[in-house]
Amino acid sequence: MFLKLFFSILVALLFVSCKETNEKLIDKAYQFSKQKKYDEAIKIYSEVIKNNSKLQLPFYNRGLLYFKLEKYPDALADFKQVMALHKIGDFIFTYNQDSPLGKNEEVNNQVPYYDALYQQAQVKYFMDSLQSSYDDFQTLVADNYEEKSNCVLWQGSIWQRAGKIDTACTFFNKAKSIASNQDDIDEANKMIATYCK
Repeated sequence: MFLKLFFSILVALLFVSCKETNEKLIDKAYQFSKQKKYDEAIKIYSEVIKNNSKLQLPFYNRGLLYFKLEKYPDALADFKQVMALHKIGDFIFTYNQDSPLGKNEEVNNQVPYYDALYQQAQVKYFMDSLQSSYDDFQTLVADNYEEKSNCVLWQGSIWQRAGKIDTACTFFNKAKSIASNQDDIDEANKMIATYCK
């Protein structure tokens, strides 16, 4: 009887020790994505989500891969889930990295709410949900998101797609005026040169 119990415990311990941690699985999926093995990476992120559906990073990274594969509804669902994991009712919260309560898996795998909103806005643009995309970008601009000038460029692109070139050019010029780095200035100049003659 004792021997049977001992072997059962030993087998259970071996199983647990051989099972990859979520952290290792996330790293493995990331390596697959760098190799452009998107389907393999998506499978691994899905496994991590199955292990712990409160982790934001696997949803976010899987959403980025769905976006690359132009699986827009799947990408949108993942970005929405990241944002939902930040909410309690109408309040948006973020885990405090310096909390005296310590870190846990959820803290270590969080993604900024506004990064997920930015990705959601782009996905909506490609799904031809232009008004909703515009509104998301406007939220980001109003809340001084770090990619604010880029958001204004996207809004200009939405106006351009709607055939309102003058309004689009106003947005492209605004993006240039608030750009915080040379890459953003160059991108705005490219849009101005293309559409604002």
